Amino acid sequence: MRWLTLIALLWTTAAQAQDVEIVKNEHSLKISIGGEVFSVYNLGHDYAKPFMYPVAAPGALDQFVAAGGGEVYVAQEQAKLKSGGTAIFGSQLTINKVERPWLKIAGVDDWINEQDVIPVAGFITRRLKAHAGKDYDHVHHKGIWVSIDEVNDIRYWAERGVIRNDAVEVLEASGDVGRFRVTNHWLGNDGEPMLEEKTTITVSPNRLLSYNIAFKALGQPVTFHDTKEGLFGIRLPNDMRESVAGAPVVGCNGDVGTKALWGKAMPWIDYTGPVDGQLCGVTLMDDPDNFRPSRYHVRNYGLFSINPFGESAYTNGEQQAQPYTIEADDTLQLHYGLYVHSGDTAAAGIEEVYGQFTRH
Repeated sequence: MRWLTLIALLWTTAAQAQDVEIVKNEHSLKISIGGEVFSVYNLGHDYAKPFMYPVAAPGALDQFVAAGGGEVYVAQEQAKLKSGGTAIFGSQLTINKVERPWLKIAGVDDWINEQDVIPVAGFITRRLKAHAGKDYDHVHHKGIWVSIDEVNDIRYWAERGVIRNDAVEVLEASGDVGRFRVTNHWLGNDGEPMLEEKTTITVSPNRLLSYNIAFKALGQPVTFHDTKEGLFGIRLPNDMRESVAGAPVVGCNGDVGTKALWGKAMPWIDYTGPVDGQLCGVTLMDDPDNFRPSRYHVRNYGLFSINPFGESAYTNGEQQAQPYTIEADDTLQLHYGLYVHSGDTAAAGIEEVYGQFTRH
């Protein structure tokens, strides 16, 4: 176990020395750490909501290079090819030769730069349906997202309501952190903005994401009803699922397994599993300064989310429902964290990272 802890410590130290860079495009933000693409924030204009997808596990590019190629996701809009042409954003290409930083595209006489792609085998988020097989549940689980059902009776989580990005501002484009703010409008049944979400997302070199969310009711009261379907979540890749990998899902209280942890409130839970043959994990974190402790919607099929609006739903009615109303033009602040790490829970230094999260 000592060597796993040492590796995680060395990796964390190296990651902290790397800069984060955010490149703003027309429909997305490309997020890189140390010159390697970590994720893409999709503004969601072709979808029912914005979301972050895909997200790369630590070491994904090195694994890809060592394998000599494979599938990659084009993470940069108008990504320039060596020939002078461009690749289609969001498409998947097969690479059959690596001459860093260039990657040879199979079937054509052209190359794409490694700084514009994410290796598919290194996704720590499940593929979108367009690139997946026929067995595909819960199509609304896309990457990392913010949404919830039963907001004034509109089911945004199930994508029966629309969350539309209105603005994005890069606050810190590069440095020891990257930071941006999105303004998303949650549309009512009349198509007009009912709820404004301003979320400031901070990206740290150790792959900690800090989401500071401000919900503002626009001109009328907005009620979050009692539901398990929310609020800040990630859908993990199929190989990481507890039902497939059997790798431990561990709570900060020592409880193990999705069955034991589902619906519980605690500072953090860590979900581990294999990604491209390497053990990786995702930790969700709750800030003690939130208006009430949040509960975890953590499932063995790879859904992993945190939600403060399900007191009755998560306790099978043992606790009374506690709907929360934001009065007209008032604001509710929430803060959640998501940490992507290599190794198991013990090696990930989660308590230290949790302290880092609560300071953001």
